[in-house]
Amino acid sequence: MTADFEKTVYSDEVIAFTALAGKYCDMVDCVATFSQRDFIDKSLRLLSILYVKALSLPDIEPVDPDMIEKTVTQEEWDEVHNAVAAKLAGFDGYTESLDPLAGDDAMTSLSEGYADIFQDLKDYMSLMRMGSPEMMNDAIWECARNFHEYWGQRLVNILRVLHNLVFGGAALRTDDARTFEQDDRPSWERGNQQTDFE
Repeated sequence: MTADFEKTVYSDEVIAFTALAGKYCDMVDCVATFSQRDFIDKSLRLLSILYVKALSLPDIEPVDPDMIEKTVTQEEWDEVHNAVAAKLAGFDGYTESLDPLAGDDAMTSLSEGYADIFQDLKDYMSLMRMGSPEMMNDAIWECARNFHEYWGQRLVNILRVLHNLVFGGAALRTDDARTFEQDDRPSWERGNQQTDFE
């Protein structure tokens, strides 16, 4: 049975998705080091690929969903939300289509979407690092379920706004990047190195 789980959790599709999930979390952790323009450009590319890779996650059943732990705290979510809101100041709020077929729209923010996606992906990454094939199986199951039911739609809505900002002529800032000092990093990520997202 363990061999079956290992075949799933170490499949090419899962490895590719996990690598992108890690890049997304790293990018959001280091949001202040990018200019507004660079952050939006990198987000547009990374989120586009992340959506495709999430579609490729295997369709599996959980072993013990009651054992799935959440690791991202409200404080961490708030830190991400506030950092992204500061970076996207002037462009953060938008109208989100919750159900396009029903015309169900609501005002929300890009920063809330980024933080929600971060929360699911960071929880996923934490479970994947635990190393048990069964736990990794359940992490994949929950991440795919959350993608189908929630954060996949948030991601698509964010992409719509980012596409409009990049190709619609928005005056995006290019001079607001700064270097992180050690103590400026989010409390759960201090000491990590910035990742190249090209």
